[in-house]
Amino acid sequence: MTAPQPPEDDDPGDFESPGVVPPPSSGPPGGRIFTLDGRPVPSLYLGTWLFSIGGIAALLIATQAQPSTGRSLMALAGIVALGIGLAAGAGYQVVARGERPAESYHGPSPVLLFGLVLVISTLASALLGAANLVDPEQPYGFLFGLLVVGLAYLVTIELFVVRSGALSWSAMGWPVRRPGMLRVALRDVGVAVFVMVPVTLGVLVWGALLASVLQVTAPETLPDAHGSTEALAVVLAAAVIAPIGEEAFFRGFALSAWLRDLGERPALIRSALFFAVVHILNIRVATEQASEGLGQAMLQFAVILPLGLALGWLFLRRGIVAAIAGHMAYNGFLLGLLALSRSAAPGP
Repeated sequence: MTAPQPPEDDDPGDFESPGVVPPPSSGPPGGRIFTLDGRPVPSLYLGTWLFSIGGIAALLIATQAQPSTGRSLMALAGIVALGIGLAAGAGYQVVARGERPAESYHGPSPVLLFGLVLVISTLASALLGAANLVDPEQPYGFLFGLLVVGLAYLVTIELFVVRSGALSWSAMGWPVRRPGMLRVALRDVGVAVFVMVPVTLGVLVWGALLASVLQVTAPETLPDAHGSTEALAVVLAAAVIAPIGEEAFFRGFALSAWLRDLGERPALIRSALFFAVVHILNIRVATEQASEGLGQAMLQFAVILPLGLALGWLFLRRGIVAAIAGHMAYNGFLLGLLALSRSAAPGP
């Protein structure tokens, strides 16, 4: 994949439509953000802030309230309002960025869309958990939860990126049907597995050294499985579903979007940092000590960052099939090593 050069004066994080004269810089702090002057769709911009701020306020109130039905309803209303605000913000960015140069990215921010994915998956998990249908701490609930997240990734990309015309699936590295496609895909898989063997070993050594320095244990991210069917559910979730959804979003979408505005190297670094920060959210800290929790978060970030760089490199060189295969191989290697360590451990 080639990296187009970004326009010199195009700011990918700016909500403003090109050609719109911003308010004077001598105004109050935040004056350019909190103004409707010059906005292409002022009502959509206003709705973004009202629903987002209202949703966050409702969530904060819910955390301080006593456990009750009212608290749950307040939290639910906050999540829904925040989702509406983020969706409105994504729609506004599609309109506001429509006049950018043809080679630039015209869609919503990857960070904004990840927030929307997080809201959707949180809402789905909360509703299913309240109905006692899914327990995310159990293997089957873990599988279902990752399936919901993966679908949320794909649906948000389809609705806000593909249908808006910002990026097509083929522009995000997905293969186009043509003669020899299967042969190329198999070659990409082979290259990805070959690359991920030393990457996995290097990440394991780096993680062990850093854990020793920080004096923390690796954070828990997988539920305990009892029996072959539960183990299969964990493997399917971690080694198949998670890689597909995450690569579609973080490499296929986010890296492709930033590639158009920033160029190859900055886009690769930004996407890897984004990927590492997001994975801190997956930590289940089994301690009440803040220092140990912080250490586990630092360890998780430091381990995932090189993985994100490797997967991004595979994507840029071989496409989304290689990135997905590399992610599957990495997670599969770790699951295999975990199973071997548990089988070799002495019984009680």
